[in-house]
Amino acid sequence: MDHQLRFTSIEGEAGVARLGESLRSVCSAPVWEAIHDGLRHALTTRATFSYEAELPELGRQVIEIVPDVAGITVSIQPKVVFSSGNADEFFQQSTEMLCLLEIFSGTLVRVNPAWQKALGYTQQSLDGRKLFELIPDEDRLEVTAALAQVSQGSIARFGCRFLAASGEFHYLQWSIAPGKEGGLVYAAARDITQTRAVELEIRRQTHRDALTDLLNRKAIEEAILRMLTSGAHGAFGVLELALDRFKWVNEALGQDGGDQALLIIARRLGAALRAEDVIGRLEGDVFVALLPGVATEADVNSVAQKVLEAVQTPFSLRGIDIRLTACIGMVIAPFHGTDPKTLLERADTAMYQAKKASRGHVTLWRDGMTLSGIERLALESRLSQAVDRGEMLLHYQPQVAAGTGQLVGYEALARWNHQQLGMIPPDTFIPMAEDSGLIVPLGHWVMREAFGQAARWQQVLSGLGVSVNLSGRQLAQPQLTDQIKELLAASRANPEHMDLEITETDLMQQDEAQVKDVLFRIKDMGLQLSVDDFGMGYTNFGRLAKLPVDRIKIDRSFVTNICENAADEAVVKAMVDISRTLGMKVVAEGVETLEQFDKLTAMGCDIIQGYLFGKPSLPLDVPRLLTAR
Repeated sequence: MDHQLRFTSIEGEAGVARLGESLRSVCSAPVWEAIHDGLRHALTTRATFSYEAELPELGRQVIEIVPDVAGITVSIQPKVVFSSGNADEFFQQSTEMLCLLEIFSGTLVRVNPAWQKALGYTQQSLDGRKLFELIPDEDRLEVTAALAQVSQGSIARFGCRFLAASGEFHYLQWSIAPGKEGGLVYAAARDITQTRAVELEIRRQTHRDALTDLLNRKAIEEAILRMLTSGAHGAFGVLELALDRFKWVNEALGQDGGDQALLIIARRLGAALRAEDVIGRLEGDVFVALLPGVATEADVNSVAQKVLEAVQTPFSLRGIDIRLTACIGMVIAPFHGTDPKTLLERADTAMYQAKKASRGHVTLWRDGMTLSGIERLALESRLSQAVDRGEMLLHYQPQVAAGTGQLVGYEALARWNHQQLGMIPPDTFIPMAEDSGLIVPLGHWVMREAFGQAARWQQVLSGLGVSVNLSGRQLAQPQLTDQIKELLAASRANPEHMDLEITETDLMQQDEAQVKDVLFRIKDMGLQLSVDDFGMGYTNFGRLAKLPVDRIKIDRSFVTNICENAADEAVVKAMVDISRTLGMKVVAEGVETLEQFDKLTAMGCDIIQGYLFGKPSLPLDVPRLLTAR
């Protein structure tokens, strides 16, 4: 039964009991009274409890209650009392498989004829055989423990596989009571192979993810509880991995394509982790792994980096090159929690903190990380009203010409000033908007506001440019080009100095023919097009050359260490050289030092953006910079 005392498996005479019904609903008052006290004792002590009780119409019965992680097993069997006159007759005529067993050596001293009917053995062929010769190695530990229990005077009930005369393994349910003649005891066995197969299939269906066949959330929680209570594994890690912006794969390739991608990720996780690690899928694009022996922060980071490397290796589906990124949150049990719910919640919180930091980030849970699922849900609900409440703002970061440092434009960046919580970091609300679909109306508001602000500035400086981020979801909207045309007409902004930025990852996840058509229609309106976060998505330059792209923006991760890391310097130089060959300008973002500025200028970058020339600021602060220009 499960923990609500509902039947999940029934063996022997079922009577009126049916799967899914509760034990209390099928028991008469006297039977329930007899079982109830035993249930309370077993559940209180969390240990097997055997006792005898007189049950109406059944007589003296032996009741055994076994609590475990999955639920509770209750066994009720008649107490058999042998006399010297009837013992042999009962033994020979019983339809149950009975045997006389020597528990210290595991020898089948004598079996009854029922064994031949059930498993094909004659009495002579089994008499004297060792029990351990007929069971697989994987079941020996449980059988040894059961025999030891009998030797100490307790009833043992257990299941194991047993080799039949046909060479196939059958699953037998054993019941062994202590004897009075040294190591000789009577044992009864029942062949429940078919019942066991049904039970295992039901368990598989209720404990496995239907798509990947990995463990589901319920099974993972049970596995965590086993690892915590057994103590055999000591400290262990719990890793939660969420793919970044996976909904784009579903939208680009359809549900079947998304499922194929998830299967690839599941296989890669299996290949990257050890045989003893336990892998599951919690929901959607969220996976989890239990890591025995991963007990330090150094161990955590080592495993996480190996997993990220496996997940983020590009692959091809339906002719489209895909490079997924992921974020990982981790906890270490029992230091970060002593129950499955707490550990999974904290791993989930750490994962969302990783998403706030950047794609491909790993975060170990710390005290103070409190963004729960309920809080995220509340924040997402508030985000849907942020524009109407006047909480959304646009900040503008300057872009300057390489070499001269002359101001050439601004990038419009959305900011959320929550009335109660203050400024919400964009790394928190932008992924939330993308995952929920709110990025489409939010992106439309950003374009409207940025186009209007650009028009006002361009009345002062006609050549001033403004860049606006365009999300992949917006790019997939059929009405996008009509909206842009209407916004340009309403704002009277000069399209030649308006630049729409699309991240490389978003560009890759679109259908090539469709995105090409949309981008050319945008270009026909006179706007500029840039590829943002370039270098993060392994875009094929051949594909890029076919698109009407004016600029690429080198991701800040390549710029940060350009003066110290020769590899980053070489990568940036190659990007600049290829972009120039394709007739595209190059923008470097994340520039914070004069040394970086000089090096990027020497390489041939055209435009520089970063804290060196100004942080994102409100439009009210921009006229000072316009004057300084």
